Amino acid sequence: MRIAIAVIGALLTVWLLMAVAQVMLVPRPASSWLPRLIARTLFLLAVLPARLSRNYSRQDRWLAGTGPLVVLLELVVYVALLIAALGLFVYGTSDLDWLEAFYQSGSTLTTLGIVAPVNVPSAIVTFIAALIGLVVIALFIGYLMALYSAYVSRESVMARLSMLAGEPAWGPVVLFRASRLGIASTQAPQTMDWINWTCDLRLNHQVNPVLASLRSTSPNRHWSVTLLAVLDATALRIATDAEKPRSDWVQLITEGAITLTTLNLNREGAARLHNWTAEHGILDALAATEPVPFEDAGLSEEEWQHGYKLVEDSLRVDGVQPLPDPDVVWRRFAHLRRMYFRASYDIAARYFAVPAPWSGPRNPAMPLMEPETALESA
Repeated sequence: MRIAIAVIGALLTVWLLMAVAQVMLVPRPASSWLPRLIARTLFLLAVLPARLSRNYSRQDRWLAGTGPLVVLLELVVYVALLIAALGLFVYGTSDLDWLEAFYQSGSTLTTLGIVAPVNVPSAIVTFIAALIGLVVIALFIGYLMALYSAYVSRESVMARLSMLAGEPAWGPVVLFRASRLGIASTQAPQTMDWINWTCDLRLNHQVNPVLASLRSTSPNRHWSVTLLAVLDATALRIATDAEKPRSDWVQLITEGAITLTTLNLNREGAARLHNWTAEHGILDALAATEPVPFEDAGLSEEEWQHGYKLVEDSLRVDGVQPLPDPDVVWRRFAHLRRMYFRASYDIAARYFAVPAPWSGPRNPAMPLMEPETALESA
């Protein structure tokens, strides 16, 4: 009986070590169900109080600590499971009772060394557990360094956009502020920088899903809202330009749509979006002639009119005459926006993103927050 328990403990230990390696060492999304289950369960428990608040400031203050808390709790859970698995191993290779076996397992895994091995197999398990404890802590330290490096990389580009367009980010304000500051219309937003940022965002969030729950240093900034604003600004540029869209604009919409679709884990079973499909979808959207209801693009008529006034102002400052037909602009923009807005809305709602204009509903409902810097400058 004890031999069977020892085998089970050894197998569980190996399985847990593989799960830890997948999360903290392997540069690809975890394929095991255990890391995903632990991360999702801890996140859902941590954000539960946020669902009870209808004040965004209080909600954001609470959520600011949930991301780091989830990271630390993941380590605690893995260590606890390893203590349990090694406890089975110790029990199966010694004559200790259950309590003594788990006590020895915890002592050796945490490298306290306060319990002496009782026989040769127990001594071997003691050394193995001590080594595992050191390795897990070393992996966790490296994991934290990589995590915060990716976090800083994500936030630095978003902070630069905030200096231009205010917070929270909103597509029409990006264009409006750029024209007021004398920035060329073709440079707002700077497409190649944002293509690179979007690709990095998708890669880092796939490898380290907990990054999605790490909130920005500013409460009025969120990665999903910023990406949506950049895509909306680019789609508006394409929609108001009668010429063939620039290739980098098409690339940015494509990368943004793929990134949002990939990271939107709630839409299980959703078809994967590929570059070729997305690029053809953009060209088809611009050639489409059928009208699009406002709700099909995730906006109300009032929301669209409010934002398009800023777009028209930016076009006037840029010297565009005559102004494009608003109905044509809406049709082109709406067809483009349908490629990415649903995934963005889902992500923003799941992570309680700042309730910016054109960013979808929240649960519980939150008052809309306008970009302060842009409106004060107007």
